[in-house]
Amino acid sequence: MCISLIITIWHEHYVFFLRYGLRSGKVVVLNTLFLVIVLFYVYPLKFLTKLVLYPIAWVAGEDSIMKELVGMIGGEDIGDLMIIYGIGVASVFFVLRWMYRYAFKCADLLELNEIELFDTQTKISTNTIMGIVPLLSVGIALLFRRHWSAGMLAGFTYFLYTPILFIYGNRVKKKRKKLLEELQERESIGNN
Repeated sequence: MCISLIITIWHEHYVFFLRYGLRSGKVVVLNTLFLVIVLFYVYPLKFLTKLVLYPIAWVAGEDSIMKELVGMIGGEDIGDLMIIYGIGVASVFFVLRWMYRYAFKCADLLELNEIELFDTQTKISTNTIMGIVPLLSVGIALLFRRHWSAGMLAGFTYFLYTPILFIYGNRVKKKRKKLLEELQERESIGNN
């Protein structure tokens, strides 16, 4: 689970550099910040993954995860873990947003066409959404801090990704299709 989440984040990073190839001082600083946050994010992610796998391990009779967690964290502390995790996740996506925003500002230098501009704006919005959900989770964890349900309620907040990204994705798909049709129409008129 940890590796799949890290690969997802790293893929977004990879796509940015593949698409834009920016190498300015600002991109170096943002990339360094991104790497530091990901390194910080790995430990709470590993710990949180163990907590998520705990019920599965319990049902399977596997006690190694249970032994490792006993005494390390109490139910009232899980909210604090969700706060740390949420801040890390939000930071990763806001740095990615910042990187895409910088690429958008460099559109003339990069000679981005209308579709590439649209895709860049879409990435800015997508990373904003991806960062807001963890902040909502942090807010819930703070609201219910030190209560046994804080971690659970903050964790369930991440299920909001599915409907939000589904609705947003469908809207983007329709807008992109319409833009492509308009560009093709302009091109065919220009060829006549």
